[in-house]
Amino acid sequence: MGEYVMGVGASDAAFALSGACIHSLRFAFGTPLGYPYAPKLSDEGGSPPEALFRRIQVASPPPTRGGDPWQTGMMLAKQPFDPETGAGKLADVTCEEGIPSLDAPEPGTVVLDEWFRVGRQDGQVDFPGNDQGRYTLSIKYWSPIPEGQTFTQKTVAYYTGDLTMKWSRDLAAGDWVAISFDGFWPPERDSADLILQIPECDGRCSTPQSA
Repeated sequence: MGEYVMGVGASDAAFALSGACIHSLRFAFGTPLGYPYAPKLSDEGGSPPEALFRRIQVASPPPTRGGDPWQTGMMLAKQPFDPETGAGKLADVTCEEGIPSLDAPEPGTVVLDEWFRVGRQDGQVDFPGNDQGRYTLSIKYWSPIPEGQTFTQKTVAYYTGDLTMKWSRDLAAGDWVAISFDGFWPPERDSADLILQIPECDGRCSTPQSA
């Protein structure tokens, strides 16, 4: 029986944010979405693998963009996006056409770098998801929603739900992070990274709270 998630498309995969706080990140992940330029999952004539292994890397603060601040080229209400005032309006953030991807992060800024397994099972994914507005994409990216429509549902062949991954160091509420499923590499990669602001702990991260 398939699982059901809601999310956003990036790197021919669906990411759905379950939660984020100063201690950890929780998310669901499904692939593929049918991105026209994505490589095939199996060789011609071969059987699809039983599982895929994907890498997640997170940096805080987000890496620079072509040497400039990460928010360069991001717009909100036709004005340059200001992280200090625009955090609550991420659903309305857009990216200018052709801006560079985020740079490779400085090693000291990496707060998560792990591989995870995505088993072969069907999942139904809604676009947009109910996590819309809790993060934004780093560049303008292909959308699985057909032109002229505002909603679509996709079936993915590989899905894993509600993964919890702890940061290598505690973050502070208000910190910004960038999430990449391609290791922020190469600079000309054909994928989008995700950018979000860390809220206070919601008590659902399974991390003991200090008194």
